[in-house]
Amino acid sequence: MTKKTCFIMTDAVSFNVLCKGQLEYFKESGPLDMTLICGGSAEEVEYLKRRNIGRVIKLPLVRKPSIFNDFICLTSLTLFLSYNRFDLVVYSTPKALLLGSIASFCSLQNRRVAIVQGRVYENYQGLKKKAFQSFDKISFAASNEVLFVSNSLLDKCRDEQLINNEKGKVLGSGSFNGVNTELFKPISLEERSELRNKLNIPLSDYIVCIVGRVCKDKGIEDINNLAEKLENRNIKFLFVGSFEDKASKDIVEHIVDNKQGYYIPHTSEIHEIFQCSDLHLFLSYREGFGNVAIEAASCGIPTFAYDVVGVKDSVKDDITGRRFKFKDIASVIKAINTIAASNKTEDYYKLARERAVEFFDQKKVWRSYLDFYKK
Repeated sequence: MTKKTCFIMTDAVSFNVLCKGQLEYFKESGPLDMTLICGGSAEEVEYLKRRNIGRVIKLPLVRKPSIFNDFICLTSLTLFLSYNRFDLVVYSTPKALLLGSIASFCSLQNRRVAIVQGRVYENYQGLKKKAFQSFDKISFAASNEVLFVSNSLLDKCRDEQLINNEKGKVLGSGSFNGVNTELFKPISLEERSELRNKLNIPLSDYIVCIVGRVCKDKGIEDINNLAEKLENRNIKFLFVGSFEDKASKDIVEHIVDNKQGYYIPHTSEIHEIFQCSDLHLFLSYREGFGNVAIEAASCGIPTFAYDVVGVKDSVKDDITGRRFKFKDIASVIKAINTIAASNKTEDYYKLARERAVEFFDQKKVWRSYLDFYKK
């Protein structure tokens, strides 16, 4: 029996990136009759429509708080859901989580599922943090079921008494979209040499890649501190991602100008970045899960990261990499210097890919979500 399902996300880019391949799988294997509600740029919304996975409804949803705009969106969403009945309503990403949960509750939808992929307020303090916690508490209370992408994220919400023990759940070992282990895979030395040539990176460089948004919350200031103290001049940083502020841009430009790194603003071939690297550095201050860590592991590349919420699940100590005490730059520097000097990174974490394939292969993760939606 086809289930009539409504997915709500704040921005179309989340459907296009976080759900890449997943929604097509649901359409073919479910089958699910999907309606997708989101905000976002005209280009991203049009791309979502071209994927031909279901009806797309655009609302003026935006990430930042906007009382007037949020009220308009909540009203529109509630009216739409009141006139359209679904077997299942699923909402994720912060703004959609709040508005989607309230609208589906007020419109008396039968099955309301929240998916928590992270907490933007993880490092907030005082009243600001309490306000955002209250938003999550409302969302969880209005939902029948709440899925978390990692056990450490669920544990954190339970510790803060935002959700009761019965309602929260993690599917499998976590992650929202898993990793394409057929694409993200180890390559031969010859193939690696070709990739390095393609990117104009010498084979003699020990490449430490940093993949994703470049900003304070992703540890760019810590990386700058680290770069200044590294002993081995053959250790080079490879930054891949967009800048979120001028300070972060200045730091990367300084590292590149100092002949300590390379910068690529964007690539659709992220697997090639891991495949040509020696180590993945992931000094994020907060994560829901940290999918880049399992992408690196699937390529046989270890990850060095802070021991923070989310990353506790994606990086397994001494198997897929190492986790360090938050802000312990000295230990990170020592570990990078040691592993780079050994020139045998691949010998340290031989089981990294095996773990990625066993627990996070994309189709296994998709199947777990589909089975949950269909129950």
